[in-house]
Amino acid sequence: MAAASTLYDLPIIDAHTHTSGPDADGTPDQAVRCMDQCGVEMAFVFAPLLHVHGLQLCDEHYDDIRRHNDYISDFCAHAPERLLAFAVLNPNPGIAKGDPERAVQLMIDEARRCYAELGIRGVKLVPDRWQVNDPHIQPFLSELATLGMYVAFHCGIFLDERSSEYCRPASYEGVHLIPGFHGHLAHLGWPWVDECIATLAMETFHAKVVRKDHWQLKADLSFGSPADWQVDSVRKALNMLPYDMLMYASDLFWPCDRQRYMEEFVYPQLATFEAAATLARGVADPGSHERVLLRRAVFHDNALQHWQIATKGRAQQLHRMKIAPGSFHSKPRRTEDAQRMRSPGINQPQQTMT
Repeated sequence: MAAASTLYDLPIIDAHTHTSGPDADGTPDQAVRCMDQCGVEMAFVFAPLLHVHGLQLCDEHYDDIRRHNDYISDFCAHAPERLLAFAVLNPNPGIAKGDPERAVQLMIDEARRCYAELGIRGVKLVPDRWQVNDPHIQPFLSELATLGMYVAFHCGIFLDERSSEYCRPASYEGVHLIPGFHGHLAHLGWPWVDECIATLAMETFHAKVVRKDHWQLKADLSFGSPADWQVDSVRKALNMLPYDMLMYASDLFWPCDRQRYMEEFVYPQLATFEAAATLARGVADPGSHERVLLRRAVFHDNALQHWQIATKGRAQQLHRMKIAPGSFHSKPRRTEDAQRMRSPGINQPQQTMT
Protein backbone atom coordinates (compact mmCIF):
# COMPACT_ATOMS: atom_id res chain seq x y z
CA MET A 1 0.00 0.00 0.00
CA ALA A 2 1.36 3.41 -0.93
CA ALA A 3 2.38 5.83 1.78
CA ALA A 4 0.13 8.69 2.75
CA SER A 5 1.67 12.10 2.19
CA THR A 6 2.57 14.07 5.30
CA LEU A 7 3.77 17.31 3.71
CA TYR A 8 1.59 19.77 1.79
CA ASP A 9 -0.32 16.79 0.40
CA LEU A 10 2.89 16.09 -1.51
CA PRO A 11 3.45 12.47 -2.53
CA ILE A 12 7.12 11.63 -3.07
CA ILE A 13 9.13 9.21 -5.15
CA ASP A 14 12.79 9.15 -4.15
CA ALA A 15 14.85 8.49 -7.28
CA HIS A 16 18.21 7.83 -5.58
CA THR A 17 18.90 5.76 -2.44
CA HIS A 18 21.75 3.40 -1.54
CA THR A 19 22.44 0.17 0.28
CA SER A 20 25.80 -0.90 1.70
CA GLY A 21 25.21 -4.56 2.57
CA PRO A 22 23.53 -6.56 5.33
CA ASP A 23 25.77 -5.32 8.14
CA ALA A 24 24.82 -1.68 7.55
CA ASP A 25 21.42 -1.34 5.89
CA GLY A 26 18.97 -2.32 8.59
CA THR A 27 15.91 -4.22 7.41
CA PRO A 28 13.63 -3.55 4.44
CA ASP A 29 10.80 -3.07 6.93
CA GLN A 30 12.73 -0.20 8.53
CA ALA A 31 13.11 1.46 5.13
CA VAL A 32 9.40 1.11 4.38
CA ARG A 33 8.47 2.42 7.83
CA CYS A 34 10.54 5.55 7.23
CA MET A 35 8.92 5.97 3.82
CA ASP A 36 5.45 5.61 5.35
CA GLN A 37 6.19 8.28 7.92
CA CYS A 38 7.55 10.70 5.31
CA GLY A 39 5.01 10.28 2.52
CA VAL A 40 7.41 8.45 0.20
CA GLU A 41 5.47 6.11 -2.07
CA MET A 42 8.44 4.46 -3.78
CA ALA A 43 12.23 4.59 -3.67
CA PHE A 44 14.85 3.62 -6.22
CA VAL A 45 17.19 1.39 -4.18
CA PHE A 46 20.69 0.74 -5.54
CA ALA A 47 22.68 -2.41 -4.88
CA PRO A 48 25.89 -1.91 -2.89
CA LEU A 49 28.66 -0.34 -4.95
CA LEU A 50 32.10 -1.91 -4.97
CA HIS A 51 34.59 -0.28 -2.64
CA VAL A 52 37.26 -0.85 -5.29
CA HIS A 53 38.52 1.84 -7.64
CA GLY A 54 38.25 1.10 -11.33
CA LEU A 55 41.98 0.69 -11.87
CA GLN A 56 42.03 -1.97 -9.13
CA LEU A 57 39.20 -4.14 -10.44
CA CYS A 58 40.10 -7.70 -11.41
CA ASP A 59 38.35 -10.94 -12.37
CA GLU A 60 37.36 -11.85 -8.81
CA HIS A 61 35.19 -8.75 -8.51
CA TYR A 62 32.80 -10.09 -11.14
CA ASP A 63 31.51 -12.49 -8.49
CA ASP A 64 31.09 -9.57 -6.07
CA ILE A 65 28.94 -7.75 -8.64
CA ARG A 66 26.68 -10.80 -8.94
CA ARG A 67 26.40 -11.19 -5.16
CA HIS A 68 25.49 -7.52 -4.76
CA ASN A 69 22.73 -7.92 -7.32
CA ASP A 70 21.44 -11.03 -5.55
CA TYR A 71 21.41 -8.98 -2.36
CA ILE A 72 19.35 -6.08 -3.72
CA SER A 73 16.82 -8.42 -5.29
CA ASP A 74 16.28 -10.14 -1.95
CA PHE A 75 16.21 -6.83 -0.02
CA CYS A 76 13.58 -5.21 -2.24
CA ALA A 77 11.51 -8.39 -2.55
CA HIS A 78 10.24 -7.72 0.97
CA ALA A 79 8.22 -4.77 -0.43
CA PRO A 80 8.42 -4.90 -4.24
CA GLU A 81 5.61 -2.38 -4.73
CA ARG A 82 7.59 0.22 -2.73
CA LEU A 83 11.30 -0.63 -3.12
CA LEU A 84 12.44 -0.56 -6.75
CA ALA A 85 15.60 -2.64 -7.09
CA PHE A 86 18.58 -1.42 -9.11
CA ALA A 87 21.39 -3.80 -10.02
CA VAL A 88 24.90 -2.38 -10.18
CA LEU A 89 26.73 -3.27 -13.39
CA ASN A 90 30.21 -2.22 -14.47
CA PRO A 91 31.74 -3.12 -17.88
CA ASN A 92 35.22 -2.24 -16.64
CA PRO A 93 37.92 -4.11 -18.60
CA GLY A 94 39.51 -5.13 -15.31
CA ILE A 95 36.84 -7.77 -14.68
CA ALA A 96 37.82 -9.47 -17.95
CA LYS A 97 41.62 -9.50 -17.88
CA GLY A 98 41.74 -6.11 -19.57
CA ASP A 99 39.50 -7.08 -22.50
CA PRO A 100 36.85 -4.34 -22.96
CA GLU A 101 34.65 -6.34 -25.34
CA ARG A 102 34.66 -9.34 -23.00
CA ALA A 103 33.76 -7.07 -20.07
CA VAL A 104 30.78 -5.75 -22.03
CA GLN A 105 29.61 -9.29 -22.79
CA LEU A 106 29.89 -10.26 -19.13
CA MET A 107 27.69 -7.33 -18.17
CA ILE A 108 25.18 -8.11 -20.91
CA ASP A 109 24.95 -11.63 -19.50
CA GLU A 110 24.56 -10.28 -15.97
CA ALA A 111 21.88 -7.80 -17.07
CA ARG A 112 19.92 -10.67 -18.61
CA ARG A 113 20.29 -12.69 -15.41
CA CYS A 114 19.17 -9.75 -13.28
CA TYR A 115 16.12 -9.25 -15.46
CA ALA A 116 15.03 -12.85 -16.02
CA GLU A 117 16.17 -14.63 -12.85
CA LEU A 118 16.21 -11.88 -10.22
CA GLY A 119 13.29 -9.87 -11.60
CA ILE A 120 15.18 -6.55 -11.42
CA ARG A 121 14.08 -3.68 -13.67
CA GLY A 122 16.63 -0.97 -12.78
CA VAL A 123 20.40 -0.54 -13.18
CA LYS A 124 22.86 1.85 -11.52
CA LEU A 125 25.92 2.64 -13.64
CA VAL A 126 29.05 4.46 -12.50
CA PRO A 127 31.37 4.84 -15.53
CA ASP A 128 34.94 4.09 -14.49
CA ARG A 129 37.59 3.25 -17.10
CA TRP A 130 34.81 3.42 -19.70
CA GLN A 131 32.43 6.08 -20.99
CA VAL A 132 28.87 5.93 -22.25
CA ASN A 133 29.88 7.28 -25.66
CA ASP A 134 32.56 4.59 -26.19
CA PRO A 135 31.53 2.59 -29.30
CA HIS A 136 32.15 -0.77 -27.65
CA ILE A 137 29.74 0.16 -24.82
CA GLN A 138 26.79 0.70 -27.16
CA PRO A 139 25.74 -3.00 -27.37
CA PHE A 140 25.51 -3.08 -23.58
CA LEU A 141 23.28 -0.01 -23.44
CA SER A 142 21.20 -1.35 -26.31
CA GLU A 143 20.61 -4.56 -24.37
CA LEU A 144 19.42 -2.62 -21.32
CA ALA A 145 16.94 -0.72 -23.49
CA THR A 146 15.76 -3.91 -25.20
CA LEU A 147 15.19 -5.64 -21.87
CA GLY A 148 13.33 -2.62 -20.53
CA MET A 149 15.66 -1.59 -17.70
CA TYR A 150 15.77 1.94 -16.29
CA VAL A 151 19.32 3.27 -15.85
CA ALA A 152 20.48 5.71 -13.17
CA PHE A 153 23.92 7.16 -13.97
CA HIS A 154 26.31 8.79 -11.57
CA CYS A 155 27.09 12.16 -13.10
CA GLY A 156 29.64 14.69 -11.87
CA ILE A 157 32.37 14.82 -9.27
CA PHE A 158 33.14 12.11 -6.72
CA LEU A 159 33.52 12.99 -3.05
CA ASP A 160 35.55 9.83 -2.41
CA GLU A 161 38.41 10.84 -4.72
CA ARG A 162 37.53 8.43 -7.52
CA SER A 163 38.18 9.59 -11.06
CA SER A 164 35.38 11.83 -12.32
CA GLU A 165 36.63 12.19 -15.89
CA TYR A 166 34.41 9.30 -17.04
CA CYS A 167 31.26 10.93 -15.62
CA ARG A 168 31.25 14.31 -17.35
CA PRO A 169 27.68 15.12 -18.48
CA ALA A 170 28.54 15.53 -22.17
CA SER A 171 29.74 11.92 -22.35
CA TYR A 172 26.15 10.80 -21.79
CA GLU A 173 25.19 12.10 -25.22
CA GLY A 174 25.92 8.53 -26.28
CA VAL A 175 22.52 7.34 -25.06
CA HIS A 176 20.87 9.34 -27.83
CA LEU A 177 22.16 6.67 -30.21
CA ILE A 178 20.16 3.97 -28.38
CA PRO A 179 16.48 3.75 -29.37
CA GLY A 180 14.20 3.15 -26.41
CA PHE A 181 16.83 3.97 -23.79
CA HIS A 182 15.55 5.72 -20.64
CA GLY A 183 17.40 6.83 -17.54
CA HIS A 184 18.63 9.80 -15.56
CA LEU A 185 21.76 11.72 -14.58
CA ALA A 186 22.33 12.13 -10.86
CA HIS A 187 23.15 15.32 -8.98
CA LEU A 188 22.43 17.56 -11.98
CA GLY A 189 26.06 16.81 -12.87
CA TRP A 190 27.70 19.15 -10.34
CA PRO A 191 30.15 20.83 -10.74
CA TRP A 192 29.33 20.64 -14.45
CA VAL A 193 25.74 21.84 -13.97
CA ASP A 194 25.72 24.00 -17.10
CA GLU A 195 27.10 21.11 -19.15
CA CYS A 196 24.48 18.77 -17.72
CA ILE A 197 21.66 21.18 -18.52
CA ALA A 198 23.01 21.62 -22.05
CA THR A 199 23.22 17.85 -22.55
CA LEU A 200 19.61 17.40 -21.46
CA ALA A 201 18.48 20.39 -23.49
CA MET A 202 19.79 18.74 -26.67
CA GLU A 203 16.81 16.41 -26.52
CA THR A 204 14.34 19.30 -26.54
CA PHE A 205 15.34 20.09 -30.12
CA HIS A 206 14.39 16.57 -31.20
CA ALA A 207 11.37 15.80 -29.02
CA LYS A 208 9.11 13.05 -30.31
CA VAL A 209 5.66 14.44 -29.65
CA VAL A 210 3.90 11.13 -30.27
CA ARG A 211 5.51 9.53 -27.22
CA LYS A 212 4.00 9.70 -23.75
CA ASP A 213 7.41 10.46 -22.31
CA HIS A 214 9.51 12.53 -24.71
CA TRP A 215 12.86 12.21 -23.00
CA GLN A 216 15.56 9.59 -22.90
CA LEU A 217 17.38 11.32 -20.04
CA LYS A 218 16.18 13.27 -17.03
CA ALA A 219 18.13 14.55 -14.01
CA ASP A 220 17.79 14.00 -10.30
CA LEU A 221 18.32 16.93 -7.96
CA SER A 222 20.01 15.01 -5.14
CA PHE A 223 22.54 17.23 -3.47
CA GLY A 224 25.79 17.01 -5.36
CA SER A 225 26.50 20.71 -5.16
CA PRO A 226 27.40 22.46 -1.89
CA ALA A 227 25.05 25.08 -0.49
CA ASP A 228 26.38 28.06 -2.45
CA TRP A 229 25.39 26.42 -5.76
CA GLN A 230 22.13 24.65 -4.93
CA VAL A 231 19.47 27.31 -5.51
CA ASP A 232 21.19 28.72 -8.59
CA SER A 233 21.65 25.25 -10.10
CA VAL A 234 17.95 24.42 -9.80
CA ARG A 235 16.98 27.91 -11.02
CA LYS A 236 19.05 27.41 -14.17
CA ALA A 237 17.48 23.99 -14.73
CA LEU A 238 13.97 25.42 -14.38
CA ASN A 239 14.84 28.25 -16.76
CA MET A 240 16.29 26.02 -19.46
CA LEU A 241 14.66 22.58 -19.26
CA PRO A 242 11.11 21.24 -19.50
CA TYR A 243 9.81 20.69 -15.99
CA ASP A 244 9.22 16.99 -16.60
CA MET A 245 12.98 16.42 -16.89
CA LEU A 246 13.64 17.11 -13.18
CA MET A 247 13.19 14.70 -10.27
CA TYR A 248 13.54 14.77 -6.50
CA ALA A 249 16.11 12.40 -4.97
CA SER A 250 17.79 12.15 -1.59
CA ASP A 251 21.00 10.12 -2.23
CA LEU A 252 20.64 8.68 1.28
CA PHE A 253 22.10 5.45 2.57
CA TRP A 254 19.65 3.18 4.39
CA PRO A 255 18.70 2.93 7.21
CA CYS A 256 17.20 6.32 7.94
CA ASP A 257 14.61 7.50 10.45
CA ARG A 258 11.78 9.97 9.87
CA GLN A 259 13.43 12.97 11.53
CA ARG A 260 16.66 12.62 9.59
CA TYR A 261 14.90 12.00 6.28
CA MET A 262 12.71 15.07 6.64
CA GLU A 263 15.34 17.38 8.15
CA GLU A 264 18.28 16.47 5.90
CA PHE A 265 16.57 15.67 2.63
CA VAL A 266 12.91 16.66 2.12
CA TYR A 267 12.86 20.05 3.87
CA PRO A 268 16.14 21.32 2.37
CA GLN A 269 15.29 20.15 -1.13
CA LEU A 270 11.78 21.54 -0.95
CA ALA A 271 13.14 24.88 0.26
CA THR A 272 15.78 24.89 -2.49
CA PHE A 273 13.19 24.04 -5.12
CA GLU A 274 10.72 26.72 -3.97
CA ALA A 275 13.40 29.40 -3.79
CA ALA A 276 14.70 28.46 -7.24
CA ALA A 277 11.19 28.36 -8.71
CA THR A 278 10.41 31.82 -7.32
CA LEU A 279 13.57 33.22 -8.93
CA ALA A 280 13.17 31.39 -12.25
CA ARG A 281 11.62 32.92 -15.33
CA GLY A 282 8.05 32.06 -16.24
CA VAL A 283 7.37 29.72 -13.33
CA ALA A 284 3.94 29.87 -11.71
CA ASP A 285 3.64 32.06 -8.62
CA PRO A 286 3.86 30.60 -5.11
CA GLY A 287 0.43 29.53 -3.89
CA SER A 288 -1.01 29.02 -7.36
CA HIS A 289 -2.52 25.74 -8.52
CA GLU A 290 0.08 25.59 -11.29
CA ARG A 291 2.87 25.77 -8.70
CA VAL A 292 1.29 22.87 -6.82
CA LEU A 293 1.27 20.82 -10.01
CA LEU A 294 4.89 21.71 -10.74
CA ARG A 295 5.95 20.68 -7.24
CA ARG A 296 4.11 17.37 -7.55
CA ALA A 297 5.68 16.72 -10.96
CA VAL A 298 9.24 17.17 -9.66
CA PHE A 299 8.74 15.29 -6.40
CA HIS A 300 6.62 12.46 -7.76
CA ASP A 301 5.14 12.29 -11.26
CA ASN A 302 8.26 12.71 -13.39
CA ALA A 303 10.11 9.77 -11.87
CA LEU A 304 7.05 7.50 -11.95
CA GLN A 305 6.36 8.28 -15.60
CA HIS A 306 9.97 7.70 -16.62
CA TRP A 307 10.15 4.40 -14.72
CA GLN A 308 6.95 3.11 -16.29
CA ILE A 309 8.04 4.00 -19.82
CA ALA A 310 11.55 2.57 -19.38
CA THR A 311 10.31 -0.72 -17.93
CA LYS A 312 7.50 -1.01 -20.49
CA GLY A 313 4.99 -1.36 -17.69
CA ARG A 314 6.45 -4.70 -16.56
CA ALA A 315 6.46 -5.01 -12.80
CA GLN A 316 9.40 -6.30 -10.81
CA GLN A 317 9.43 -10.06 -10.30
CA LEU A 318 11.76 -10.11 -7.30
CA HIS A 319 12.34 -13.31 -5.35
CA ARG A 320 13.09 -13.66 -1.67
CA MET A 321 15.87 -16.15 -1.08
CA LYS A 322 15.95 -18.86 1.56
CA ILE A 323 19.34 -17.63 2.69
CA ALA A 324 19.81 -13.87 2.39
CA PRO A 325 22.88 -13.18 0.23
CA GLY A 326 25.79 -11.22 1.62
CA SER A 327 27.89 -8.60 -0.12
CA PHE A 328 31.65 -8.34 -0.33
CA HIS A 329 34.03 -5.50 -1.10
CA SER A 330 31.06 -3.16 -0.57
CA LYS A 331 31.39 0.59 -0.48
CA PRO A 332 30.62 1.70 3.10
CA ARG A 333 28.00 4.22 4.11
CA ARG A 334 28.91 7.81 3.39
CA THR A 335 30.61 9.49 6.32
CA GLU A 336 28.62 12.07 8.25
CA ASP A 337 31.04 14.81 7.16
CA ALA A 338 30.53 13.92 3.50
CA GLN A 339 26.76 13.87 3.94
CA ARG A 340 26.66 17.21 5.74
CA MET A 341 28.49 18.85 2.84
CA ARG A 342 25.31 18.37 0.84
CA SER A 343 23.04 20.25 3.25
CA PRO A 344 22.50 24.03 3.22
CA GLY A 345 24.48 26.04 5.73
CA ILE A 346 27.26 23.53 6.21
CA ASN A 347 30.92 24.29 5.49
CA GLN A 348 30.24 28.01 5.48
CA PRO A 349 32.82 30.43 6.93
CA GLN A 350 32.06 31.17 10.55
CA GLN A 351 31.36 34.85 11.23
CA THR A 352 32.48 36.12 14.61
CA MET A 353 32.31 39.52 16.25
CA THR A 354 35.54 40.79 17.78
